[in-house]
Amino acid sequence: MDKIHYKGWEIVPTALPTTDRKWTASCDIERAGANGVEVFEGATMQFVRDTEDEAIAAACDEAIRQIDNIIANPLVRLA
Repeated sequence: MDKIHYKGWEIVPTALPTTDRKWTASCDIERAGANGVEVFEGATMQFVRDTEDEAIAAACDEAIRQIDNIIANPLVRLA
């Protein structure tokens, strides 16, 4: 899956089919800094939806909220 650029960050979605004919997706987020690329793995929870596109959209929406929260308060880091 391709990376999605958002406000200087990259959103890296991953989607996989489930055994019950649904799709699960989550996103990592990363950004380039002075010391290289900083990666926040598992930045979103797993989203299960009927289609791959729906699952990716849900995970990417959550990743966007995470990035907006970091930008709003840079002292807060993802756990």
